[in-house]
Amino acid sequence: MGLFSKKDKELEEVINQIRVDLSNNYKDNAVENIKKLEKMLEEKKASGKLKSAETYEELLKHFQDDVKNFKRTY
Repeated sequence: MGLFSKKDKELEEVINQIRVDLSNNYKDNAVENIKKLEKMLEEKKASGKLKSAETYEELLKHFQDDVKNFKRTY
């Protein structure tokens, strides 16, 4: 996102929650919120409500890579 680009508040809230989940090792919650972010991102792109999705897509890919090898232990 550039210096003057507008951030999407809804997406930013989910991204912040994913960061909190990952930092606290709440992998299940992070996986759920990553799926939520992916769905929201697709919906906003399809409806034209999101002009520049590149940064959000890069973050989504980064988060997906972080939890790619996550296995439940219970």
